[in-house]
Amino acid sequence: MQILLRIALIATMLTGVVGGAVAADVSPEDVMLKVELQSWGVTRGIEPVAHEQASGGYAMSMAADALAVGGLDLAAGEYTLVLWQHAPAGDADGFFVEINGQRTRLLGSIGSWRTLTHPFEVAQAGPVTIAIIGQEPTMTVDMIAVVRGTYERGEIEFADIPGETVGESIGLADIPRLSSPRRLAQILEAPLTPDAQTVYVQSFDADCPGITGEHQWIDGPFGRAVILDMPDGRFSIDASELDITQSGTIEWWVKPREAARVWWDQGWHYFLHMAPAENGGLQFDLSRHPITGLLLTLTRDGEPYTLQEGEHEAVRMETGGVDIEQWHHMLVSWDFTGDRQYLWLMIDGVGMESFFPRSFEPTPFARIDLANTPANWDIPYLPMDGAIDEIRISNTSVADRLQR
Repeated sequence: MQILLRIALIATMLTGVVGGAVAADVSPEDVMLKVELQSWGVTRGIEPVAHEQASGGYAMSMAADALAVGGLDLAAGEYTLVLWQHAPAGDADGFFVEINGQRTRLLGSIGSWRTLTHPFEVAQAGPVTIAIIGQEPTMTVDMIAVVRGTYERGEIEFADIPGETVGESIGLADIPRLSSPRRLAQILEAPLTPDAQTVYVQSFDADCPGITGEHQWIDGPFGRAVILDMPDGRFSIDASELDITQSGTIEWWVKPREAARVWWDQGWHYFLHMAPAENGGLQFDLSRHPITGLLLTLTRDGEPYTLQEGEHEAVRMETGGVDIEQWHHMLVSWDFTGDRQYLWLMIDGVGMESFFPRSFEPTPFARIDLANTPANWDIPYLPMDGAIDEIRISNTSVADRLQR
C-alpha cells in the first residue's frame, strides 16, 4: 500500500512538466488569464531579477515563503495553468501551486527557461483561487496563464498563448479559500509568559496527572521535560473546562528521538489529537507521514484514517529542513468565529495559514492527547517517539502575533 501511495504522490508531483516544442492552437477567447507574476492578485516574498528571456527583461525570484494569489471567475470545465519559469539550480527548483485548496508541488526547469503546465478541473462555476507559493529560495517565475482545455507535456508553449495581458484577479475578500505561508512577528526562543488569554500551562517541573504509558524524565531546555517512550507513552489534558471552542492556540516544545528521524522519514507519527466532547463534534489531528508531510486535519467525530470519506479541512507543511537534533516550538491555532474560518500550523514560528468558507459550527473539546494516538482507538500506537515540554493553551487565535 505504501508503495502505491508513493507512486501516486510522485505522479501528482509531476503533474507540472516541461513543455515541448509542439505549437498549440489557442484562441484568444480560451485565454482566461495571462499576467506577469508580480501583477497577479496579492504578492509577497518576490523580488525582480534580470533575465533576457523574461518579459520586460526581468522576472520574479521567490523566497521560501513567497506568495502570489488571486482568483478567477471560471465556468465549470477543464483548464490548464501555464507558467514561464526558470530554476537557477537543483536545490532551487521546488515550489507549490494551489488551486481551490488542492496543492501540488512542481519542479522548475533547471538551468533554462521553459514552460510548465498544470491541468485542473473546475467542478462548479464560481470564484477559483490560484496561488503560486514558494518553497526553495530563488525559484524564478516570469508569467502565468490560465487557458481553457487540458494541455499535458509538450502540448503547449507559453509563446502559443495569444494576447499581452489578459484577465485580472477578483478581490482578496472574494477568494473563498487559501493556504499560504505565514510567520510569527516574534520567533520564540523560550515559552511566553502566561497572560489573560492563557487557560492552561504545564511545565513538567513537578509531577502532574495525565502521563500514561512508558515515559522518563530528562533535563529539557527550560527545566525538567518528559520523554514519552515507545510504544504507548502519551500525555492527556482534560479540555472540558477550557474555553477554546470558538478560537484557541496550543503551543508546546518537542524533540523527537534523533535516531527516529521523525521530521525526515520513518513512518507515521502522531503529535496531537483533540477529542470532541459530543457525538458529531469537531476534532483535530496532527501527525506526520513521509507521504503527507506534517498534516493538521479538522474533521467531524470519527477516526482520521476515514477523513477522505467526509467533510474536512487540512493544513500541510514540509519538515525536511527541520533539525532532528534540536528542540522545536510547535503551534496549532484556529478561529471559527466568522464567516471565514482559519487554521494555522507552525514550527519555530514559520508555517502555514489556511482559510475557508464557514463550514463547521464550533463544538467543545473533551480531551487533548499529545505524542500518541488516543488509547481508545482501534488502531496501533503511532507515537511521536520523543520528549515534550512547556505546553501553553490560550483561548484566542495566533492572528495578532503574525508578521504583517
